[in-house]
Amino acid sequence: MATSDRKLNAAGIFNGNRHLCAFFHSEEEEFRTVLPFIRDGLESGEKAVYIVNAQKIAEHRTRLADGGIDLSLEKSGQLEVIGSPLSDCDLGAFETTRGPQMVDDVLTEACSHGYRRARVIGNMDWASENQIREGDLIALEARLDLVYSRHNAWIICAYDLSRFSGLAVLDIMRTHPAVLIGGIVQHNPFYIPPEQMLEELRERGAIVA
Repeated sequence: MATSDRKLNAAGIFNGNRHLCAFFHSEEEEFRTVLPFIRDGLESGEKAVYIVNAQKIAEHRTRLADGGIDLSLEKSGQLEVIGSPLSDCDLGAFETTRGPQMVDDVLTEACSHGYRRARVIGNMDWASENQIREGDLIALEARLDLVYSRHNAWIICAYDLSRFSGLAVLDIMRTHPAVLIGGIVQHNPFYIPPEQMLEELRERGAIVA
């Protein structure tokens, strides 16, 4: 069943699915959608993790503040704004091991600090701006899906449709159990398990490991 809710009622939207991809036509459209999701999580006492382009981290913090998010929550650890990739060096290692490990560490720490749930928002513009190969991006999403399955977390991976090819968008959908397009959330019949996606990418020659 499709669900439309400008406030992104998370319980209704996720309904057992933890990893959602969302497609937008502009940064403004994206932010209007994810801001209430972040705010509602913080107000509920949950941890919020916002992963953005490392070169635009100050800009994203400003937009959060302008949207009513209390940035002092970064000091307490309830809010984390993380720049991606962690460095300009060895992006391949980030995609295959460091990125998933970083997210796993953040979510493990959130649990150890008593947060009942974490909300993760990944602004995926960093991938296009760092010219990440599409095969590596899809592999990263599949590996992250494995990480997210081990944690009590709700995740939105936000994509600007103008930045990614049609083939990449189809594969991105296949790594997420649910999809948000134009304010409509649907359970995704094209989703396949991460291991199957990774094997398919290897068979295509899109990745080697």
